Amino acid sequence: MSHSLRWVIASTIFALLLLAVEHYLGWASVLEQWAVVDPAVFTGLTLLTLISYLLRAERVYRYFGQRHGHPRRAYLRISFIHNALNNFLPMRLGEAAFPLLMRRQFRQSMLSSTAGLVWIRLMDLHVLLLLAALALGSLLPTLGYLALAGLIVGPVLVTRLRSQLMRLLPARFKAKAQELTHLLPHSSALVISTYLQTLLIWVVKLLALVLVLQAFLPIDFVAAWIAVTTADISGVLPIHGLAGSGTYEAAMLAALIPLGFAAEQALSAAINLHIYLLGVSALSVPLALLIPQGDRKA
Repeated sequence: MSHSLRWVIASTIFALLLLAVEHYLGWASVLEQWAVVDPAVFTGLTLLTLISYLLRAERVYRYFGQRHGHPRRAYLRISFIHNALNNFLPMRLGEAAFPLLMRRQFRQSMLSSTAGLVWIRLMDLHVLLLLAALALGSLLPTLGYLALAGLIVGPVLVTRLRSQLMRLLPARFKAKAQELTHLLPHSSALVISTYLQTLLIWVVKLLALVLVLQAFLPIDFVAAWIAVTTADISGVLPIHGLAGSGTYEAAMLAALIPLGFAAEQALSAAINLHIYLLGVSALSVPLALLIPQGDRKA
């Protein structure tokens, strides 16, 4: 799909969402719910979300920069800007910013930066699915724990059977895969530490989002956890509007309506939570620009 077509689709989805919300709910009625949010609580939750952003930057620093002696603050700047672009640009276009920022700051190859980012995103997805399965297990034990078992056993099997799986690849893909093995994480310790950091990042972020959702909706913790996790998983979908519009709200509705919430009530809460998330992302940009860029390293 061309970049132009992506922008057309994303802009269309965004415009349709704006019109649909105005028609069915009215933007004034959606936004007036912010009046009941305690400013002190909101400030605390914003700080908690920003802590998850700091943890993301630390994860990237430890994965890419620690062994090369790169300055930690440079990764704060890179991570904040990359995260904001990822949240605002449609269809994961913001991901392309990361290897560009790494090449500009550290002269790191686009291939190695992209490979590392793919590893991190796979860990993000696995942790999100794991946390969703844990929450689902409290509502639907059989389904939740089967999903949990699959998520635990699956990566172990893939790791153990990697050589056998390589032999099953067609010759041209096998040669390419062997060429790319040097892009794998350089140690199992790095994989484990990155995964544990990923787990911490998502627990902190989802906790903040759960508490924000509870400010807009009378919902218990487990149900809110399932809703915000489902909404975040929707970010991996190939098609969505500007700033994740449309799919984020649809995913949250898909989680909330089966739990007994009215569609209008759930949609209003989902929109306000999404606005909160985008607001914190926007706040992170000037914070990133305040961080000294430092010397570029070869």
